[in-house]
Amino acid sequence: MAISYDEARRLAQEKAAQADTGSPFRYLLTRMVPAAIARLCPPRADVLDVGCGSGRYALFFIEAGVTGSYTGIDISDARWQASLELPAEFPGRRLVQDAHEADRLGREFDFVLSLTAFEHFADDRRAARALARTLKPGAAALIAVPAVWSFPLYGPHGYRRYTERSLRALAAQAGLETEELRRVGGLTGWSFHFHWFFPAWVFRNAGKTLLYAAFGFDRARARRQAPRLAAWLDRLGEHHLRWTWGRRLHAGLLRLTAAADRFLPLLEVGYLAVWRRSALASDRPTP
Repeated sequence: MAISYDEARRLAQEKAAQADTGSPFRYLLTRMVPAAIARLCPPRADVLDVGCGSGRYALFFIEAGVTGSYTGIDISDARWQASLELPAEFPGRRLVQDAHEADRLGREFDFVLSLTAFEHFADDRRAARALARTLKPGAAALIAVPAVWSFPLYGPHGYRRYTERSLRALAAQAGLETEELRRVGGLTGWSFHFHWFFPAWVFRNAGKTLLYAAFGFDRARARRQAPRLAAWLDRLGEHHLRWTWGRRLHAGLLRLTAAADRFLPLLEVGYLAVWRRSALASDRPTP
C-alpha cells in the first residue's frame, strides 16, 4: 500500500520517538543510522536490507530523504504485517531469502543495510561474502552488530558478539574495506541498561517459568487462565511508561547517558560499521 512521502516521514518520526522509551542501544541506533544514511546513501538509490525483520528500517531511508526502492530479505515472514506501507517515491518489497545466499537475488544495489542481524547468521563469513556481491562497485553497506559487552545485558542472543577486530576481519575476508567503525554506547548507557532492564529481564523470565510450570508448561493455557498476570510479566520493567512522568524520566536518562558516553567510551554495547566495495568493476568480491 502506497502512502505519501510526507505521511511516511511523519510515521518515521513517530517510530523514532518510540525509541525514547527503549534501551540505550535502540535509542542510539535510531539516531545514528538515519544520519549515516543521509551522509552515505545516494539521494536516489535501490536499497537492500539484509535481515529486514518487519521491514521497519525502510523508514530510516524516508527520514533521510532517500528515494528509489527498498528490498528487504529475511529467512522468515513471521514478523511481516499484511502490507509494507511506503510512498511511491520509495516503493518496497519483502522477500523470504536466506542471507547466506543474498547474491541469488541476481542484482546489485546502490546501498545495503543490515542492523543487528549478523549475530543471527550461522555462518557470518559466508553471509558477508554474499552481501558483498550484492553491492555495486563503489557502493557502501551500513552494518550494526552487538559488542561482546552486550552479553550481560541481553543474555544468549544469536550465535556471537563482535569486537572491532573481528568486525574488520569479517569485512576483509569478504573483499570489503571497513571505511568507518563507530562504537555505540558507553559506560553510563551500559550501567543504565544493566541496572534498569536486566533485573526486569531476570524476574520476567523467572516469573513466566513459574507461571507456565503451574499449568504443566502449557503456555497458551497459562495465558488464558491468568491473563492479567501474564500481561503484567510481559511489561515488567516498562510499567513506569504508563505515566507521563515515567516516559519523561526514561527519555531524560537516555539523553543524559548518551551525552556522558561521549566522554566514557567504555563497555560499548555495539558497533556501527561502514563497509565499501572497491569502485573498480574488475574487483569482484570473493565467492
